[in-house]
Amino acid sequence: MPAFSYRIRCCQLPIRRSDRWRYEMNRVVRVTAAGGIALGLVLGAGVTAANADEAPDSAEIVFDEFVEALKVDETTDAALAQKFDRLPDAEQERLADAIEENPLSVLTFTAGEPTLTSVTATAAEPALAPKNATSAKRATRSIVTAAAEPTVRNVASGLHIRTVASNPRYTATYPVNASLFGIATGTFTMRYVFEATSIAVTRNLECTGWFTGAAGIWNIGTSQSNYISGGTGVCTINYRMSLAFKGSFFSANKQQQLQYKGTRLTSATLKNI
Repeated sequence: MPAFSYRIRCCQLPIRRSDRWRYEMNRVVRVTAAGGIALGLVLGAGVTAANADEAPDSAEIVFDEFVEALKVDETTDAALAQKFDRLPDAEQERLADAIEENPLSVLTFTAGEPTLTSVTATAAEPALAPKNATSAKRATRSIVTAAAEPTVRNVASGLHIRTVASNPRYTATYPVNASLFGIATGTFTMRYVFEATSIAVTRNLECTGWFTGAAGIWNIGTSQSNYISGGTGVCTINYRMSLAFKGSFFSANKQQQLQYKGTRLTSATLKNI
């Protein structure tokens, strides 16, 4: 929807500003004619097209601009618009004020339930570097091996690669929805892949996070850390979000974390940082 349009209730089609100005002028003419007051006097009092353009945007216009900037799909756009139109006028004004103050403040971040699936491990799989592994090359240089396990040495690269069967591999996923009116506009997902016995995590293989969905005005950066302590595997994802809206910039930082003691989930958290 164009940024210079606004929504009219009762199922009317959107009216562009040029049409709205003509509507307002016709209304002024009708009112002044009924009151016996010359149109020139009304315009002399300051009711001009310029003044109309300088007036603050309505709550509907602010909301429409925000949803348009999010670049949600048409179905989500229609659902959000319907929710907004059902709000009392005072609540619409409050929401519009909050959007202009900080658009990120009107979004709700709701964590889903983590899920864990089992996959047969692959031999000679490189372990994940404990902190901020950003490439396969760095991860390969941080292979974790047990002292008692047989290994072969790659003379060319200096790497030790496991040749014995690994423990079962598990993949944990942890979604967090960014919602407005309970309608998801995007999802943050973290994935933690590790090897474990029933009572202890033995090796970390992957710790990643990403955003899917509408993020037209978002800039989202991620960083990760992971470690194993006392048989407990920990995967942490930090999201650093920035948003540009109507010439201003806003930021919010979130952290997702999963902890597993073997195959048992011991902690799943979402917090501001």
